Amino acid sequence: MFGTPIPTVALQHALWTGHLRWYDGVASSLLQLHFVAPPLLAYALWLRRRALFYRFAAAMLLLSFAGALTFIAYPAAPPWAASQIGDIGHVLQLPLAHPIATSATALSSSRLSLGFLVPRNPYAAIPSLHAGYAFLIALFVAHLALRLRTRFRYALASAAFVYPLLQSFAVIYTGNHYVVDIIAGFVFAAAALIIVDRLWRRLDLAA
Repeated sequence: MFGTPIPTVALQHALWTGHLRWYDGVASSLLQLHFVAPPLLAYALWLRRRALFYRFAAAMLLLSFAGALTFIAYPAAPPWAASQIGDIGHVLQLPLAHPIATSATALSSSRLSLGFLVPRNPYAAIPSLHAGYAFLIALFVAHLALRLRTRFRYALASAAFVYPLLQSFAVIYTGNHYVVDIIAGFVFAAAALIIVDRLWRRLDLAA
């Protein structure tokens, strides 16, 4: 889609200097924020807008299960894995770019986890749930911003989409996803929100 070299290789060639820089730390923090941002938003909605919390939770669940089913049906390799078998150009194994499989495997092996019931997937590449969760969060935050009675509501709504853009940059730079994975994540998130919105309307539930 983007020719050769692929975006991950091009970004690493341009930005990786052989040692960690400030933007490497930012990229690493963004990868970790993926696990923190959704529950934080959910908690804030639970405290302030209980009805909207249920919509967000339903959309998150739908997006997560749709992603999990896709991982099983289409276990695509991310750039770091494709590079290891020589399918694409060399992708640096940056110190911050540890595969998600490391934490996922540790979690699924725990006796306190139900992860052993789910077939292990060391990639979870397409769709990118890093991008999907971030985009879903942006859609909800933008929705809330547009309801504000201020002339800055459009600027605030637009600013919400900076997060998924930064998250997308981080996962591409660190070799965890291709651009097409990001696009798929956005599409899955938008579809989940549309389906939940239509279900809420059909059931005449409060927004």
